[in-house]
Amino acid sequence: MAEPQIDLGRLVTKDHTYELSISNESAEDAAARRAQEAAEAELRRKMTYGVFLFALAVTATVFGGCVYVFATGTPEDKKWAAAIVSAIASGLVGFLVGQGKK
Repeated sequence: MAEPQIDLGRLVTKDHTYELSISNESAEDAAARRAQEAAEAELRRKMTYGVFLFALAVTATVFGGCVYVFATGTPEDKKWAAAIVSAIASGLVGFLVGQGKK
């Protein structure tokens, strides 16, 4: 016996909204997939946070060292220290300005 056919053109009217979903995934499989995706997302967030903290610590150390060299170094040392400090400050401003575009 043939499957009955549905005329999709007749189903579409202004008063009704239809949603078509095709899935061969059982409820248990879907729940396991969602749990796995949530765990992977959590791990990704933790890794991103760890990398951010590491980068922040390295940048703070370099910034502090450059400020120290700028305060106590020779005029030649002060030139490169000032260039690094201004590059870090520019990068921070660029990062903060870019955060507003999300």
